[in-house]
Amino acid sequence: MNKVKHILAIFIVLAILAAAAYFLPKTEFGSRMLNSGESHPEAVADTAAQDTTPFIDKFKDHLQVLQTGRSKRKKRDIWTLGKGRTIVYYLLQAQRFLKANGGTVLRMEELHDDPTVFQSATLDALDPKGDTLKLLLQVSENMFRDNASILSIAFQVTRLSPELIVALNELDFPYDLMVTPFGMGDGFFPDLDRIKNKEVVLWILMESQSLDSRHKKLRPIRIHHTEQQIENIINEAKLLVPSASGIATRFAEQAVEHKQLLQATFKPTKEQGLWFLDLSTNQKSRVDETCKEFSMRCKALTPYNPSNSTLDDYIGKRLRNAARSGMSAIILPLNLESISKVKAMKAKAAHQGTSIVNLSTFMRY
Repeated sequence: MNKVKHILAIFIVLAILAAAAYFLPKTEFGSRMLNSGESHPEAVADTAAQDTTPFIDKFKDHLQVLQTGRSKRKKRDIWTLGKGRTIVYYLLQAQRFLKANGGTVLRMEELHDDPTVFQSATLDALDPKGDTLKLLLQVSENMFRDNASILSIAFQVTRLSPELIVALNELDFPYDLMVTPFGMGDGFFPDLDRIKNKEVVLWILMESQSLDSRHKKLRPIRIHHTEQQIENIINEAKLLVPSASGIATRFAEQAVEHKQLLQATFKPTKEQGLWFLDLSTNQKSRVDETCKEFSMRCKALTPYNPSNSTLDDYIGKRLRNAARSGMSAIILPLNLESISKVKAMKAKAAHQGTSIVNLSTFMRY
């Protein structure tokens, strides 16, 4: 009798296990158990699919190669690249890609001896498998790449009127407003908040022969200031304009030659997460060398100067510069005429493959 009970118990256990094997995959819990297995064939297939693109194709896509060919005489593959970036830019882009993807640059050389080619360079490299790539990179003279170049537009703000606010809000592309945060009056910041599509830059006065007693309320950074005084000016400016992305100089032709003043300026600037633009046009500026000490983003740009150019000439030159070098910036006084000029320029920028971006994007290039 006990043997019969034992046999029946075995049959019951087997029946339960069989039922579990049938029903469990159909339940949510069972499905999760199956899908969580590391050796699940579908998971393995998905992982493998991510790595099927050949390295050379990834490389071409990264550089946005327009055409490929082969030079039997030079024994090199020819990659034609879109106009709107310089050959030096493409070489740096190639170097970064190779380093990030397990390749190695052996040799790069910009070429100047071929009058039939706009810009060109040779690139010798190893792919991740150790195979040699011998490339001739050349920039097309008439074919632009997608988003071939970038252009930033910034307005230097000394006042805001209802007409200016309306005109700015009619612009359908990003732009920057350079704003001096001190001494602007009670209604200035509410008016600033009414403007759309803007990025705000702190337009800070710095040491200059042009400064006088009239500028005191604008709190310029002076050579005789202590580090603490300079830090206070920058921190209080950021407090007044919390959305500010960077600092641009106003006047400052003497300040940019004074390294200690720059060091005292860059310390709180970096702590506030801001970049720095030198608009002084001073050839003796030490901004670049000092900026490297702080690992910050800094650039020098040339704002519009009515004493040596017309508005049309300045804008046209900046636009052509974007096409040639891949990036440029237009910095204008804020008035109805300058807004109208850049509004009319938009179609020309689009035609040559130039995208309009804010200064924060510009500073990343």
